[in-house]
Amino acid sequence: MSEPQSAAPTEARRLPAPAVAAIQHALHSIPMNATVGVRITDVGVGWATGECEDTLPFRNHLGTIHAGAQFLLAEAVSGAAFAGVFAAQLGQAVPLIEKLETHYVGRAVGGVTARAEIDPGTLADAHAAFAAEGRARLTVTVAVLDGEHKEVMRATAQWYLRFMPSTRGN
Repeated sequence: MSEPQSAAPTEARRLPAPAVAAIQHALHSIPMNATVGVRITDVGVGWATGECEDTLPFRNHLGTIHAGAQFLLAEAVSGAAFAGVFAAQLGQAVPLIEKLETHYVGRAVGGVTARAEIDPGTLADAHAAFAAEGRARLTVTVAVLDGEHKEVMRATAQWYLRFMPSTRGN
């Protein structure tokens, strides 16, 4: 499956391979993602890509990939993009999604791919907030494309990061 068309991320926004693998493993280990076949294909600092194949059990009444599968993909790639921003802090903090607003704009023909992006101009303030207060929030935008490279869904996610209670102050 090919990735959504988008500007190539700069090398400065790439994560080391072990961080990418850790984020992929965490999201692929979520039982619902594994059941539906949601896969994170790449992760950087504030961006991520993923895919979900078109399989018979996850089709809707129109014979196309179900909106729920698209939703899971949007949630997973938005979480991966967010985790990419805070990769160094994930051992002491937990990311939580607060809201995911979706807008379905077309029928998905074939499998779907997604790209999540966070405005790079918001990252420094989020890191400063986390360092000062032990929590941070960021907005992630997601575009989901179908097998014909048509946009079929847009989403906006609000993610929150907070220190795990047992690690604050250590």
